[in-house]
Amino acid sequence: MNLNFGSILDTPSETIEKPKPLPVGTYICSVKGLPKMDVSSKKKTEFVEFTLQILGAHDDVDQEALAEALKGKALSEKVIRATYYLTEDAVWRLKDFLDHCQVEDGPGISLRQRISATPGAQVNASIRHRPSEDGTSIYAELGSTAPVA
Repeated sequence: MNLNFGSILDTPSETIEKPKPLPVGTYICSVKGLPKMDVSSKKKTEFVEFTLQILGAHDDVDQEALAEALKGKALSEKVIRATYYLTEDAVWRLKDFLDHCQVEDGPGISLRQRISATPGAQVNASIRHRPSEDGTSIYAELGSTAPVA
């Protein structure tokens, strides 16, 4: 379905609902393309952000809640953002993620080289819920990752 601003803005207000977050649990994902590399707006910290396309849900995901969150859409239309900050104290999280993606590692292989090998890699992603700062909404976010067995 190809939407444009005009058609979205013509939607009757009473039919618009806030999307429900994906339920807590573990999802099998595929790394979609190369990550975005940028700088955070607040602290100006460099980061790398991977897009994880969801391929399926494990048994620990409430299927009824998942169907409600999807509202008839395919699970593969949903993505999870995996953001890793590039600081000395946090870079180990990126290394763990790359290990969980099972991309080649070894003597002399840099993180940059490993990152370039991530497109298409599969990884298990655990979703957790976080309340918004004002407490009015719940967001689904990446809690942790693990290798696909």
